Amino acid sequence: MKFSRLLAPIAAFCSFGVGAGFAQDYPEMTLRYSSNIPEVVNTSKIDTYFSSEIEKRSGGKIKIRHFWANTLGGEAEMVDLVGSGAVDLGLIVTGNQFSRMPFTAVTNALPFTYTDGPKLNRLTADIFTTNETIKAELAAANMHPLLYRYLPDYRVYCTKPIKTMADLENTKIRSYGSFVPVMFSAIGAVPVNIPPVDMIQAMQSGAMDCTYMFNSAVKAFKIDQVAKFGTDLSFGVISAHTLFISKTKWEGWPDNVRTLFEEVAADAEAFGNDLIAGDEAKAEDGLREVGMEIVPFEDADALKAKVPDMLDVWAAKMEEMGKGAEAKELADYIRANR
Repeated sequence: MKFSRLLAPIAAFCSFGVGAGFAQDYPEMTLRYSSNIPEVVNTSKIDTYFSSEIEKRSGGKIKIRHFWANTLGGEAEMVDLVGSGAVDLGLIVTGNQFSRMPFTAVTNALPFTYTDGPKLNRLTADIFTTNETIKAELAAANMHPLLYRYLPDYRVYCTKPIKTMADLENTKIRSYGSFVPVMFSAIGAVPVNIPPVDMIQAMQSGAMDCTYMFNSAVKAFKIDQVAKFGTDLSFGVISAHTLFISKTKWEGWPDNVRTLFEEVAADAEAFGNDLIAGDEAKAEDGLREVGMEIVPFEDADALKAKVPDMLDVWAAKMEEMGKGAEAKELADYIRANR
């Protein structure tokens, strides 16, 4: 009995020492995390989940400070800020970086192309880490991808009801990037490229009739205050803003830190998939509760017939840039795996 009592505190001490030693293996770090969207948007919970899990699993050694809504730098600057290490972790909309990373943008930039969000996350991760052209684009920007998420079915929210193709004719709709405008022009609408933060003012002034967004983001961006009509028409899902870190910084971290970040990123992706699907499933009822009318679109087949194959449109653009063979190979791969 005396022997067992003597061993008890030793065992407790050894157990404490192992746990404390594990936590001490992580370096002390405070990292800056830039988001292009406001904290109130539902998908920002993915970012706060990620940072809280990093801090918890590192025993408090690694802390992350969030900066929301481009307060550390705008869309045009973020690739260089992350690549240089001036911003430690940055969410980047690859479709807004088309001139620099046209292959990297392929899962973000194209409407009417993808329908399964979680599957699109995995496809994006796959091509970001295996496609040689994309790897070269990311290496040139000195960026390493870390966390993937999707955005659910994009729709339009308008100051007037949209029921038919005739209703879309000359309707001014918020757009972004290089390929969403192609799609809207093909169906007779007038694309207006502006960032999400400018949507409300543009609709209030009459510069836009509709905005392009998804149901679970409408209230966060206050779209319901200016748009009284939604639609059941889906333009597909996209790969959303991807979390990047400087490649140099990533490769300079110890193995256990990189492993920690990869494990937490995988968990955050799964958390995000559940969050997005759950919020989107109940969002339409929430819009009706605040007085938005969801208008059935009557000409879905006619609209689909007018929209070109957006992967073909993208590949043709890549051919103009001298990379037609690489684009065809990637487009074929996407078609087989989306």
